[in-house]
Amino acid sequence: MEPRARLLVVDDKPNIRALLQDILSANHDVSLAADGAAARDLLEAQTFELVITDVRMPGIDGFELVELIKSRWPLTEVVMMTAHGSIPAAVEAMRKGAYDYLQKPFDPDDVSLVVARALERQRERAQALTPPPAPSGEQPELASLSYREALAVARDRGSRDYLSALLKAFNGNVSRAAAQAGLERESLHRLLRRHGISAEPFRGSGSGGDQS
Repeated sequence: MEPRARLLVVDDKPNIRALLQDILSANHDVSLAADGAAARDLLEAQTFELVITDVRMPGIDGFELVELIKSRWPLTEVVMMTAHGSIPAAVEAMRKGAYDYLQKPFDPDDVSLVVARALERQRERAQALTPPPAPSGEQPELASLSYREALAVARDRGSRDYLSALLKAFNGNVSRAAAQAGLERESLHRLLRRHGISAEPFRGSGSGGDQS
């Protein structure tokens, strides 16, 4: 199992901060900041693998914060939070360097999956000690889609690829895969069902994998 990751949640609404702390604190060390200025102070004082920040905040907003993080702490991943289906804001944040986004109100399983994927990317980048290459563009079949549709398809494909790779690494053992990803076992089961993935094909003979 990977060591507990250090996460920073930034939102000016106490209920959102409390919700994310409740979802994530079982598997990660979670710090909270009520605005961008407080987040900046915490980032200067300690290292975080992942920052989850709202887009709209007084003072230093999410766009400014992601630009600051990417310029000063480039190995820290950023996930943005947007409300009211504000997909264009999420796209703009990703252009500025954010890894992904969460749309409010969010499902706890979606939060856990996005965090797990972001942390996996952060570990890969940290090991390589170089930033990842810029995206080379969507798959050919995405060309005919709107940007909203293309982003949704790409995110869904990324989730399926991540979950499949996770199961493959642990021979279909759901409990071990969940522990590695910092997910609750039942949360991983729900995500696998949602994405139409069975653990069975990943189980080798004598692997001792869980039944899904």
